[in-house]
Amino acid sequence: MNSKAIAAVVLAATMSGALGMSGCGSPPVPPTQTPSPAASDADTDALLALNEKLRSQLGDSYSDSWIEANKLHVAVTNQAAADLVTAAGAVATIVTVDAAALEAALQAVATWRATLPAEQGAAIHSIIPDGRTGTLTISVAIEQLEAVTKAVAEDNPAGAIAVIVKESSGLPTPL
Repeated sequence: MNSKAIAAVVLAATMSGALGMSGCGSPPVPPTQTPSPAASDADTDALLALNEKLRSQLGDSYSDSWIEANKLHVAVTNQAAADLVTAAGAVATIVTVDAAALEAALQAVATWRATLPAEQGAAIHSIIPDGRTGTLTISVAIEQLEAVTKAVAEDNPAGAIAVIVKESSGLPTPL
């Protein structure tokens, strides 16, 4: 791969991360996992369409979704929503944190990130919400992992939403 192609890939990945962290005024785009290789494009498209329909119907009860074993899984916050998901042919999981709370926590952590010393803020490569666990995961470059972990413990930037700090294996996203 030539340097222009590598630069294009890095730019695309960086912009995707930045857009995902900013929210861009819209909720995060599920699914959080890709379908198994046996799923056809038509199957995947049907599952994604079902997800969008359910997301719209569920409103505040929606938390997250993912495709696993060629089935749509939807995390919701109450039994009535779970019943709706099941009736639509998807697999329901009841959780305690909705998508809006995760988005608010993500925005709070992104704002907090900007207040950190420059080397710590730049070492945070991604902030990922997970509706299945009701947590945010912050991926941090190894050289700042201890400092950022300490800052998270001291500052509690996500409030009631738990924050998991882990070593990053990827590229940073811009502030």
